[in-house]
Amino acid sequence: MIIFIIGTRSEAIKFSTIIRECERRNLPFKILNTGQHGQEEMIKWMNKLELPEPEINLGTSLRKLWTEKGVFGSLQIFSYWSSTTFLKLISVFRKEKPKIVFYQGDTIAVPITALAARMSSKGILLAHRESGMRSHRLLEPVPEEFNRRLADKFTDIHFCPVKSAVRNLLKEKAHGEIHYVGDPIVEIVEYVLKKFKNPRKFRKHKDFVAISIHRFENINNKLKMLNLFKVLENCPFNVIFPLNENTRRKFERYKLLEKMENLNHVNITNPIPYVEWINIVKNAKAIITDSGGLQEEAHVMKIPCILTRNVSEWEELVDAGVSVLTGFNVEKILGCLEDVKNKGSFYKKVKKTKCLLGDGKATERIVDILEEKLKV
Repeated sequence: MIIFIIGTRSEAIKFSTIIRECERRNLPFKILNTGQHGQEEMIKWMNKLELPEPEINLGTSLRKLWTEKGVFGSLQIFSYWSSTTFLKLISVFRKEKPKIVFYQGDTIAVPITALAARMSSKGILLAHRESGMRSHRLLEPVPEEFNRRLADKFTDIHFCPVKSAVRNLLKEKAHGEIHYVGDPIVEIVEYVLKKFKNPRKFRKHKDFVAISIHRFENINNKLKMLNLFKVLENCPFNVIFPLNENTRRKFERYKLLEKMENLNHVNITNPIPYVEWINIVKNAKAIITDSGGLQEEAHVMKIPCILTRNVSEWEELVDAGVSVLTGFNVEKILGCLEDVKNKGSFYKKVKKTKCLLGDGKATERIVDILEEKLKV
């Protein structure tokens, strides 16, 4: 049996095609919800994605605790959630006795799961989707770079989405099997665009950029958010900017939210469901983001990506020039937007570059390997 570890919306999205393919082949699996984004919220999310509901729920919502306590209680909350989740996972793995435990990406649950599974039984095979991804700076992004490096120390089956990930693991002399499979995000985006249509309420917006800023180290930096406001003021396009609760609260604290809402060309919204968001990104002139996953999705849809970070784990995308690292430098961001508006070199490079994330068969390759392991 396979246990899929899911606790965030992103993890559910990135496992979605793999879970569907396991269902199609009648492979035995269970979905475990760590509760990082809550229990009821994740059940609703899985239903929206047309995926089976988690059979195992650990129950504790890290997001809710974080929202209630704020930044000053972060260390205490983090320690409490991590330790309780670790103990619950050990109990589950000893009871369920899975053949494979499969985790995704770089959330805090990933190294906790790897360690808990190894402590539970040496016979469990640990599989990691997006294994080998590195920014090569331990504190940027934090804690994601630490999380993925630690998890890969325990991983037995490394599923690498890009060739740089393979090189990173070889350089680190990682144990276990290293498989270059491509990135299932190609299939995920294709599925969503076929299954779900562009939401009507956003169809009236033309010539817009989509913005997604949520990283802890960014929204808690007032200077960065002031620079982002300057970008919004001078943006040559209309803007769609969904805010989660934490980001909205920060803008209110910095006395920027009302100013943003008063900009006629800026549409501040509540969080937008993924299936709608993908359609919005597809119709955007460009995206401005600090997200890791949104870089992938933008590239698949050939949308210029302005990345408000100094480094990226998606080395291929930066090296090819389809994602541009700007940090929160106002001049750099506005320069990229002007390039897109004038269909300059950045814009042309994005539109002409062949997909660097695979051929649309990554899901099939991953499940082939899982199926073989279950037979042993």
